[in-house]
Amino acid sequence: MWLVSQPNSVILEVKVDPNAIGQECLEKVCEKLEIGAEADYFGLRVCPGSGPGRWLNLRNPLDPHRIPGGRLDLRVKFWVPPHLLINEPTRHQFYLHAKLDLTEGRLVVADIEVARRIIAYIAQAETGDCDPDLPPVNIYDECDRIGPQGEKPDDHIEKIIDYHCEIAGMRASQAEYRLLKEISKLESFGEELFFCKPVTLSNNAHNLYSHLQYHRQQVEEPRARDEQEIDGGATVGCLTSGQNVGGCGCRLSTCVGVGPHGIVVYRPACNGEQDIGVEKQSIPYTAIHRAQPLRRIFQLSYVTGEGHEATLHVKMATSGQAAALYRAVTEKHAFYCCETVRSDVTEQFIRDLKGTIASIFNDSTTLGRRYVFDIRRTCRELHDRARRAAHA
Repeated sequence: MWLVSQPNSVILEVKVDPNAIGQECLEKVCEKLEIGAEADYFGLRVCPGSGPGRWLNLRNPLDPHRIPGGRLDLRVKFWVPPHLLINEPTRHQFYLHAKLDLTEGRLVVADIEVARRIIAYIAQAETGDCDPDLPPVNIYDECDRIGPQGEKPDDHIEKIIDYHCEIAGMRASQAEYRLLKEISKLESFGEELFFCKPVTLSNNAHNLYSHLQYHRQQVEEPRARDEQEIDGGATVGCLTSGQNVGGCGCRLSTCVGVGPHGIVVYRPACNGEQDIGVEKQSIPYTAIHRAQPLRRIFQLSYVTGEGHEATLHVKMATSGQAAALYRAVTEKHAFYCCETVRSDVTEQFIRDLKGTIASIFNDSTTLGRRYVFDIRRTCRELHDRARRAAHA
């Protein structure tokens, strides 16, 4: 028995065979939620009590020893704008995940007017039309982390109520669509962050994106360097001791964001020896030649904007995090940029100890084989498949 939690904390009980792979569990969940035709947008996350969560590899057998309590989280793995989603139940699951990321601060909205519209859409989707004499203040309070943080203007709630009243009569599904359309315009839409040091109350996605907004006057693109090595162990803050200038007070480690268009390396630069701000380097997928994990090091070879060969080394907290970053870069590149998933991606695997010993005698044995990637379809293939299923 596996317990799969949706973003709204509703738990589904799923029964599969003892030797089943993760894909069978996901398919049963998606069948219950009526999102089977677009199941490839989703994944199952394993969230241990401590440390970062990880995506379950759906091509490998379900291992109860590596999944605490048999609990998994259904989450959107590949984000796309709402107009590419064919089925309403799929958009609803996207909405639930987006709402969770917004209210927990992992998806940051810089513009306060956009934030107010998003809160109004959430309130409309959750409670329906607004009664100006009895507005859903509990929903507004739940969405307090949406938008710029700090002291809010005195008329903040009144303006949310105004937006909410303006969309009276809007169906819940339409409000969810509007919210997804708004967040698809955000710079961090679809970006998965990998921090070089453990995620804490101060070292997290919300603080990073808030930090970027605080220092957005900084030059975003660093000058090209032929060889770069980043020690993710260095953590700095905007209010370091002995610093005479102001800051946002956060403490962040280097992290790598993997999104629909490429990767972004964020290097905090808020100490006494550097200008306050953050060095942000974007590397599009089209510029990447090769990526690989080497124990705790994630290594990336790419071409700079000036046409020079360059290498990036990022030291992660664990070898597992370096491997997870490598997997994210490979799978997102395949999903968003390729016509089809190449065989060198689908056929890549490693072996456990039993499999390694067995392969000495029979190189073609599947014993102990664990696949590295589980992506099955690209964005284009998935959309075409869902469209054909809808018109079948």
